[in-house]
Amino acid sequence: MKMKPRCAPCLLNRVLFETGLVNSDKDVQRRVLLQSMKIILKEYDNLSSAQVATRVHHTAYQAMGSLDPYHELKKKSNQVAKSLLPRAQERILESNDPLQAAVLCSIIGNTIDFGIEGSASSPQDLEHFFEESFHQGLGYSDLDCIRGLLRGNIVLFTDNCGEIVFDALLCKELKKYDIHLTVVVKGVPILTDATFEDAQFAGLGRIADEILTTPGFAVGVDFDILSPMMIKKLESSTLLICKGMANYEAFSETNYRPIVYFLRVKCQSIAEDMGIPLHSNAVKFYGHRSG
Repeated sequence: MKMKPRCAPCLLNRVLFETGLVNSDKDVQRRVLLQSMKIILKEYDNLSSAQVATRVHHTAYQAMGSLDPYHELKKKSNQVAKSLLPRAQERILESNDPLQAAVLCSIIGNTIDFGIEGSASSPQDLEHFFEESFHQGLGYSDLDCIRGLLRGNIVLFTDNCGEIVFDALLCKELKKYDIHLTVVVKGVPILTDATFEDAQFAGLGRIADEILTTPGFAVGVDFDILSPMMIKKLESSTLLICKGMANYEAFSETNYRPIVYFLRVKCQSIAEDMGIPLHSNAVKFYGHRSG
């Protein structure tokens, strides 16, 4: 996705949020903010929103002197999500369409994304959101478009901590189909994104056929540094499943197809770009390669 005018203040607000997690020094916050503004000004028309965000957050992490400012919040997110697992499992068991229920549960987990408007402001907020969001259901759904593609090699790109606990329930449902399931997490900490440690906490090592990590520090995916093996995975997959807005921002700039996005639409720019109502739980499918 290309940068849009409202992306700039949103990105700056998130930088201020994460800087405040580790440093209350106003001079540090000012320096981080000014450096971030310079990057946005320089790269606004040159890079995708995911690439601009990557450079901004990398600069912010260096300036505040932290490799993982969200560390404690991510731990709490996983713990709260795990406490809600029995409720989510019950909803899936009771459903006439367990796959749809599992997809919805994993999307509800996508409400955990601190520092973004329309997201949970604390891990505990997810408890209040869960029943309301489940009752809301899918506001946009292409789920029926992908049922016939649940065969062969499926690659799932995860998003946030906490959310990944619900992704494990989704993966259990996916594994009822004749598929080889590859789950992809971040290789290094960035924002609230799930890493290999979080995948293990969620039990994905016992569910997925393999767990891979993306290289480098990147919002979404940095396609310029992917290994030949990962590129082959992307090109040969029967279906790519991408969780969350950052993965949409990154993958929407590529030609990888067929691809489906599972996400909570928390951002007006994303809503406009995807043609999906704001604040909806969405399954959006793109089935053909262009060009």
